[in-house]
Amino acid sequence: MVHDPAMGILDRIAGTLDELTAGAEGETAAEIDEARTLADAGREDEAEAALAALAERQPKSVAVALALGGIRARRGALEQAALAFGRAVDLDGDDPDAWHALGDVLARLGRTEPARDALRRALALGLDAGLRARAYAALGRVHAHAGEWSAAARAQRSALELAADDRLVALDYGRTLARLGAREAGEWLTRAARVAGADIHVYIEAAAAIPDDALAERLLREGLARAPADRPLRAALARRLARRGRTDEAVALAEACVAEAPDDLAALRALRDTYAIAGRATEGLRVAEREAELGTPPSLDALVALALGAGDRAALERLAAAARRTDPGGGSPSGTPLTDGDATRRALRAFVERRAQMDDLVVLGRLAPGPAARRFVAHAGAPPEPPVGQLAGLLGWTHDLAAATPALSALAPATGHAQEALDRPLLVAVMGEFNAGKSSFVNALVGEEVAPTGVTPTTATVNVLRYGATPAARVIGHDGRVRDLAAAEVAAFLAQLGDAGAREVRAVEILLPVETLRQVEIVDTPGLNSIRPEHERVARDFLQEADAIVWVFAIGQAAKATEKEALAFAHGAGKRVLGVLNKVDRAEPAEIDAVTRHVVGSLGDLIEAIVPFSATRALAARRAGAGDPDFAALAAALEERFFTRALALKRATALSALARFLAAARAAASAAAPATADFTVARAALARLERDLGTVLSGERVALRARLDEAYRRAALEVREFVRPRSWLFGEHRATPADEEFLSELLEDAVTRATDRTRQALRQVFDADTATEASAVAARPALSAAIDNAVDRFAAYARGVIEGGAVPDFFRHQLPRLRLDAAAIRDALARRTPDPEQALFTPLARDLEAVFRAAAARLDEAEIDAEIHALVHTEHVDRPLDALARELAAMAG
Repeated sequence: MVHDPAMGILDRIAGTLDELTAGAEGETAAEIDEARTLADAGREDEAEAALAALAERQPKSVAVALALGGIRARRGALEQAALAFGRAVDLDGDDPDAWHALGDVLARLGRTEPARDALRRALALGLDAGLRARAYAALGRVHAHAGEWSAAARAQRSALELAADDRLVALDYGRTLARLGAREAGEWLTRAARVAGADIHVYIEAAAAIPDDALAERLLREGLARAPADRPLRAALARRLARRGRTDEAVALAEACVAEAPDDLAALRALRDTYAIAGRATEGLRVAEREAELGTPPSLDALVALALGAGDRAALERLAAAARRTDPGGGSPSGTPLTDGDATRRALRAFVERRAQMDDLVVLGRLAPGPAARRFVAHAGAPPEPPVGQLAGLLGWTHDLAAATPALSALAPATGHAQEALDRPLLVAVMGEFNAGKSSFVNALVGEEVAPTGVTPTTATVNVLRYGATPAARVIGHDGRVRDLAAAEVAAFLAQLGDAGAREVRAVEILLPVETLRQVEIVDTPGLNSIRPEHERVARDFLQEADAIVWVFAIGQAAKATEKEALAFAHGAGKRVLGVLNKVDRAEPAEIDAVTRHVVGSLGDLIEAIVPFSATRALAARRAGAGDPDFAALAAALEERFFTRALALKRATALSALARFLAAARAAASAAAPATADFTVARAALARLERDLGTVLSGERVALRARLDEAYRRAALEVREFVRPRSWLFGEHRATPADEEFLSELLEDAVTRATDRTRQALRQVFDADTATEASAVAARPALSAAIDNAVDRFAAYARGVIEGGAVPDFFRHQLPRLRLDAAAIRDALARRTPDPEQALFTPLARDLEAVFRAAAARLDEAEIDAEIHALVHTEHVDRPLDALARELAAMAG
């Protein structure tokens, strides 16, 4: 049964009316009794009219004002009741019953502050245990209405200490403890549920406050033994069974409830919950639809959780559309923090629109009901499977992967080059030592003087010759900037290029309408012994990007160690290399044969063949339209080794580029992989800190009381000393107002010192080794705040007890009758000692437990966040790279 103040305020003051009217004229008392009789008979209008008339005749009667206020409160006329009770307070400001009645009705009117003040006044004035119990109970309701749950618990506990058998206050106390998340809430609510005549559904509240599923199940079955057909009890039991893993039994029970009452919202909610716990999210979504049809749809978070559990993208899209209709503005105004619902709405919209970022995925991941659902979230926006057996498609897929993945974005330019290169003519890099005649060779190969010659080692650049309908050129810098040049300006540009200018150039691209360049594009590189560090990097890049290499040897300095090292690098990169022994016009045939044998013997399979050649002679012959045997041999070698195998070479280059990308991507992915955390260690550290604090708290329960007892013993000695000189041999002991002030200050200082030692003892736990782990460190501010708040609250409470009751009561009522004995004085003072157990330790233990519970919840959330980050990395990076590796292996095979 739920306590209803509206039906009982007259009854609560009825016990005092006799006392209040005892001294009044018999006629007034009789009229009040007659009005009460009318009210009890249901004739409240007549009772109020009679009392109103009596109040006009007896305007100074507190009893009449109280009776009139009580009748009005009983009828629900709270404003008029407050006026009557206010009149009673005005007539007698020291009447605790009047203050209690006024405070109670003001609380029902929602006037929290004046209600709180009136009830505190009643407590300060009232000595009767029954009145104080009622006042504390009313004050507890005021605090609860204001959301001040800790204060409500203290007031209700005080009421129970004075009226232990009041089951309605016990029920309110249990509910308040449940709101605070206190462990003892289940005990109090269970006690309230078992009282004869109690509302059977208090069993549900009690079970909800019990974390142990087995105990909660037994309690619900106890309730069902009293009401076997009660659907809310059966629905609550279904939820508990599901949480215990007995999902088949839970679903059967919930389905039976819904079958009995298809429109019962409590039964539908229970069925939805049991389906969700059982992993039957699709069926849970159907139940949610039914709830929505009945006008009470579940929260967006609950619906999203079900849709994620079902892996139902269509359902998520419907939810996003519905959320958009209810929130056309797209969320909170700029600068306004997002609520949980706003964050879910935003993340859901991004998810279905395939633009979810990590923050969005984390929001949804926290709602996802299990590992499979979190994998579904993490897979959002993940790359598709790579195309099978399609090299061009695979290159495009790889470029998209790199461009869309932050960890791989630095590799995107290289993948773009590889994709573009596949559709271009064969790319041949001309390499060799400086002054080997590479540019002359290029000119001879093209049949035109297109490659610049005569440059110095420091101003040499990497030049790329490509076909263009009209001559043109452009200079590409290391910083990515491009400068266009006319073809006629190239020679002059390179000639005037200084040391610093050459350092900034990555490559010079020259476009020429030369037919040979339709078949082959040529990279003319500086000599190895002239390449700057930045040019060497570019040359190596082109070496890897080239489909084939022509290595130009000067006949007088062929097969040097530096050349062998570079050729070994090219061989390792899988490049086919054709050697050209240039400047043979300067040597005799025997010398040419000897150098050729030397090159072949020194380099072995690092080159495929060696072709003697004179670039200057070949270029002159081609310009004259004459034939040249050396050029014919070179053309035949190029045709055989490169041009007829162009497709295979292009394919090999592309596959090599993909292999390089894969290796670099693996390294980048490893570096960008989310850091792992051992949450088991974090939880253990948090548990150790909680245990250590609990141990110190238990010790302080004894130590603080001992310190307070000692403080009161010392205060008794002080009182004895300053009162004794003023005592009368055969009269009462005397004290002055200054004595009261002195004793109040003495006791308050003692309480402050005693509680500060408790504060310090608890805080010292934070300096222990067990508090160094990150999870424990993160909890310190909240734990410190809880300790400080509890100690400060107790100090304020103790000050109120000392100043408001203990000291005045001692001097006015106890001291005059006491022996001037330290023990007697201490006992008298201690009768109203501030109680640290209920005013400090019980709420502090509850607050600390709440802090640790919140810290554990944050750890759970952090673990889910870490799982989402790891899953996103797996789905977006590791899994695509694994798929690329498999496809490359298949193509290579």
